[in-house]
Amino acid sequence: MRKTKTKSSAKGKCVIPKRPPLGTLRTTLVEPSPYEEREVTDYFEWQSTKDPKGPAKVKHLELVKSETVWGRVHKVWDVHATDGRWWVITEPTNLYSQKHFPSLDYTLSFHIGLMARVAARESRQATVKNSEVFATAYRRWEQAAEAIDLAKEAEDFQAVGMKCRECLLTFARAMQKNIPPPEGASPLPKRGDFIHWAELMAEYTAPGPHAKELRKYLKDGANTTWQLVNWLTHASNAIRHDAELVAAATNHLLETFTGVLVRHESKNPGRCPNCLSYQLESFYVPEVEHDPPYMLVCMACHWKGPATQKPE
Repeated sequence: MRKTKTKSSAKGKCVIPKRPPLGTLRTTLVEPSPYEEREVTDYFEWQSTKDPKGPAKVKHLELVKSETVWGRVHKVWDVHATDGRWWVITEPTNLYSQKHFPSLDYTLSFHIGLMARVAARESRQATVKNSEVFATAYRRWEQAAEAIDLAKEAEDFQAVGMKCRECLLTFARAMQKNIPPPEGASPLPKRGDFIHWAELMAEYTAPGPHAKELRKYLKDGANTTWQLVNWLTHASNAIRHDAELVAAATNHLLETFTGVLVRHESKNPGRCPNCLSYQLESFYVPEVEHDPPYMLVCMACHWKGPATQKPE
């Protein structure tokens, strides 16, 4: 049978639409948060300054994937820059060139594995935010944690206890510089009196009747940790587990006191004054004119305001 040609009902040529300009794409996106975008942009441009070819600028970025692995949320950003396209993956943040890592899923798997190795190495390093307030004490703790890897005999594990003890004494001396002298506290504790300086720190960072249980927790934690550290220094049959326990307890105490101090001084109410969500985060914005130079941003309703705001 002779084949008959059918005419197409469509008139004209089939034209593949051109790629829209990046400026046009920006107007069609549902932005997750301008502050998140700012953090990713600042991170990328900060990293690009290390490139010997010169710094690059971000032209466009999109949040393309979010995945939770072992309780940690990893967000993948597709970044268009003046030097090409990049993946920026968060928690912790790192960037990868799409020229060398074209697959998003492969790059995410690579990132998680790489960060796991980095986390194992950094488990002996202080990673808490705002640790600069007690930098010397955290450095002492890092020395104690590193000593565990080299320890083999009981005397070595006892030495870890002595390093942790020195860490707490250094922490007590730092407290004296960061908290104002309390009214009516005369005479003040001696420089090496860790327990009483920790009690004064608890009174300063958790004032008022509503923080009664928090103050008790801080004081009890300081007392228990101090006793545990001194026990290890005299434990003639100490083992690795004992040293690990004491180092972890010391680190937890440092992080707890650092956290309550930062919360107290930054005046973060903890809840959004608009929707009462607990997803309230502080962003350091040095160009703002108010004191302290922080902006509070609700990640739930996108409310924002200065750090002096109080919830209703």
